[in-house]
Amino acid sequence: MPAPSMKAKALHRISKIVDKVFEDREIYRREIDKPEFLETWSTQMDKKNTSPEELLSITEEELTHMIKQMMAFRALGSLLDGLTPEQVEIFNAAVEGR
Repeated sequence: MPAPSMKAKALHRISKIVDKVFEDREIYRREIDKPEFLETWSTQMDKKNTSPEELLSITEEELTHMIKQMMAFRALGSLLDGLTPEQVEIFNAAVEGR
């Protein structure tokens, strides 16, 4: 059996961290599709935006932070999708400090 590629190793590492975050944060389990999320990371590696070697060399804490940031961005986007235009305006005003 061939050894896993660097990309496969990086995705496995990301997958394990995603599982840990899902255990702690119910909103992420509800709002984020794990296979789709992992596919995004895979695509980023294919586009050379992030290399598997980089993802394997950074600390667990750094990678967890990156993953949580991406998950928060996705979850927020999912939540905003369900708002009415008026609710979006209220949200935007709050974020902008109006």
